[in-house]
Amino acid sequence: MTSLFALIVISMFIEAFISYLQTILVEGRIQWQIIIAFFLAIAICFDTGINFLAIVGLTEQWPIVGIIATAVVVCRGSNYLFEFYKNLAGWRKKTQEDVALAAKKKKEKEEEIKKSINFID
Repeated sequence: MTSLFALIVISMFIEAFISYLQTILVEGRIQWQIIIAFFLAIAICFDTGINFLAIVGLTEQWPIVGIIATAVVVCRGSNYLFEFYKNLAGWRKKTQEDVALAAKKKKEKEEEIKKSINFID
């Protein structure tokens, strides 16, 4: 996993967490359903050992952090999880396409140099 990909994954989790915290208090009232959903998601993710950071290839020193980060995404619901995954997969695919295109251009340049060397000989 590239460091850039790791930074993007971590920043997406932090953004999800901050935006989730903003939904707890609405117009001066605590939204107890959101708090219950969060703790329920933590319990389920902890019990099942689901850790999205580990799934995408990040290694944490404290796996509980990955489990809690996963719970933040899970408690926001399936639509959010799908969008989160879609954005992550789309970025990863774009990166892989960019790497493949760069490799193709490099190979073409090498072949062009070989031809020019053969022409000189």
